[in-house]
Amino acid sequence: MVKNADWRESKLRTQVLQARMSARGPFSIESPGAEDVEGETKPRRHPLAAEGLITKPADNMTTAYELLRATVAKYGNAKAVGSRRLVRTHQETKKIKKMVEGVEQEVDKNWTFFELSPYEYLNYNEFEKQVLNLGSGLRKLGMSQGDRVHIFAATSANWLAMFHGAASQSMPVVTAYDTLGQEGLRHSMVATGAKAIFLDPHLLPTLGNVLSDAKEVRHVIWNSHNQVNQKYIDSLKSSFPHLTVLSFKELEQLGDDNSAEPTPPTPEDLCCIMYTSGSTGTPKGVPLKHKALIAAVTGVSVVVQPFLGPGDSVLTYLPLAHILELVFENAALYWGATLGYGNPKTLSDSSVRNCAGDIREFKPSVLVGVPAVFESVKKGILAKVAAGSPMVQNMFWSGLSLKGKLLAAGLPGTGVLDSIVFKKIKEATGGRLKLCMNGGGPVAKETQRFISLAIAPMIIGYGLTETSAMGTLMNPSEWTSESIGAMPASIEVKLVDFPDAGYFATNKPNPQGEIWIRGDSVMEEYYENEEETAAAKAPGGWFRTGDVGEFDKNGHLKIIDRKKNLVKTANGEYIALEKLESVYRSAAVVGNICVYADQSKAKPIAIIVPLEPALKKLAEENGIAGNGIDDLVHDKKLRSVVLKELQNAGRAGGLSGIEIIEGVVLSDEEWTPENVSHPHEVWFCLLHDTSMMYANGFLSAGPCDCCPEAEPQGSPCQVRQGGQGGVRHIELDGKGLVQVALRMGRLPGSWCTTRVCLQLLFSCVFPLN
Repeated sequence: MVKNADWRESKLRTQVLQARMSARGPFSIESPGAEDVEGETKPRRHPLAAEGLITKPADNMTTAYELLRATVAKYGNAKAVGSRRLVRTHQETKKIKKMVEGVEQEVDKNWTFFELSPYEYLNYNEFEKQVLNLGSGLRKLGMSQGDRVHIFAATSANWLAMFHGAASQSMPVVTAYDTLGQEGLRHSMVATGAKAIFLDPHLLPTLGNVLSDAKEVRHVIWNSHNQVNQKYIDSLKSSFPHLTVLSFKELEQLGDDNSAEPTPPTPEDLCCIMYTSGSTGTPKGVPLKHKALIAAVTGVSVVVQPFLGPGDSVLTYLPLAHILELVFENAALYWGATLGYGNPKTLSDSSVRNCAGDIREFKPSVLVGVPAVFESVKKGILAKVAAGSPMVQNMFWSGLSLKGKLLAAGLPGTGVLDSIVFKKIKEATGGRLKLCMNGGGPVAKETQRFISLAIAPMIIGYGLTETSAMGTLMNPSEWTSESIGAMPASIEVKLVDFPDAGYFATNKPNPQGEIWIRGDSVMEEYYENEEETAAAKAPGGWFRTGDVGEFDKNGHLKIIDRKKNLVKTANGEYIALEKLESVYRSAAVVGNICVYADQSKAKPIAIIVPLEPALKKLAEENGIAGNGIDDLVHDKKLRSVVLKELQNAGRAGGLSGIEIIEGVVLSDEEWTPENVSHPHEVWFCLLHDTSMMYANGFLSAGPCDCCPEAEPQGSPCQVRQGGQGGVRHIELDGKGLVQVALRMGRLPGSWCTTRVCLQLLFSCVFPLN
């Protein structure tokens, strides 16, 4: 049970949180009774877990089903979940300049904007009734305890309701990102034998393409919160007449008309199988028991529940197929908070018409995001500041600097700055935001500081699907930009030597090594994958994360590298690609970035999608003419200017000489799951090693052994078959290079990452001949 006194929780919840370390360390302790082991640190855990890891928030909460029941009993009439309806879409056409076959042309581009209703809510009692009706509906369809329900949909209140509806009847859920693609869906459905699937209506055609292989599926439930094209339903029914196809609302009504008693799960029962994104191979299934989810909810709650509770509101828009979002939303239910569902496309006012964006409309007190979201917020603020008068600019930067100094010194006055200097910025995020949380990847220190000073303190979370998102979570009273916080109370963490890169538990001043995690929130095995399980699990229940960290003097953990993303350069030194991306992403011109390094080169390069306003500003400042981003990205002089901007950002971020990029490629095409993950223009296969050849104008990328019969489709390059084992030779015309590299993605039977595919690009930026 969580061991926080009620009076302390109440007092902390009324405090205005600020970006400073108000508590005193150490913030983690060595696990009592742990023995010394050569090559390892002693395990560390949360101080409140000195007598044992804390795995339940309360004695009557051991499963997802019990968590919701107990929460409803306590907060029944409070708002639980809220959503917005689509009122109408607005189409606007604008003229843009675009390079077409080497000739600049002015073309029409259509933009879609959304008009949304205000938030409409279900209270906890209503939400529970909906959940139980969904469970009863599944039973009426003929499903029973242990049958699996696949969820292939974007985040929504209906997603969470379907999850809990299945749990109420002890039916495990299989989750997959809605961007996973046809082959990922086929793999997860066939492997798990799901009997039913809940999905968004626009994904019905994708489902139709895999149902001939997923023979166990009997029931298709589409999300009635979204508009549906009737021809998709008709086509599915015609092609697969044995299926029951119905909407979410119809399933809910079916359950209401045919009420069935819940079949409560046990802590040891399977709660869900979460599929990873598949970035380095076929996506892996991670089975998590109910006790794992509850342990994760407990871990989060011990750290942040003293600061949050009834009356707080969480804006939810990240994928629920991501374990961090699933854990945090269930934790928020336990706290009695309100979940408001948004969409990445409608968060800001600029994407909607005749209404406010999700942030201003919902007015959250907690915002969970990923680095790209917070970088976008930061750059949006900076753009507005730069557009202001010199007096406005001076007031902002002076206020930001002064606030940082006051907080560091523990002096009063920050409230005055918030109400005067940062008032409009806070209003743009709804005016109630008191805490931001970053997860899903490393965020640049400067961005964390900026958001924490200008808007609200940003805490950092770290974990993996395999650990139910448990690794570390920063306590708001322990705020720092120098680490990612201490471990939650449901797990313990130790560091194990990684000799290849010089990381040892005996390193001074701080121990370093690969991060290993143990606790109830850690998976027991990968789904039907003994080889991966053996590689990831160590004796004693430890999970090898593959991340490299160090414990600092406060007992916090720092992530300093990742074993798989450590690339040895030509000079024999290692660089960490994710670390570099997080630093370079802070440059004003960067919209998206991929850093690439190769053993044959001394330094890395970067491929970026620039932000058009920032790129145009750089062009104007340097006397470079250009009519649009399509034109500017091909300008050699501007590319040199951008390179210098990135190099300056790298040095400002504390990167060493070998981490400073020596080349940059600009792409005018936004990277999306569709154009990065699907073979729109070039069919290509996963390179099984890093060997590349460049000769006679051709790049040889092979051998291709996973789909040698695949034929390339129309593309801006010449592709010819040759060599042994399906080796492909790609003759590049220069101009289409970036598009070629970015469009080599997932194929039937194989999985490629953008970074692997960009080996082509690297070899062309620095030809080997």
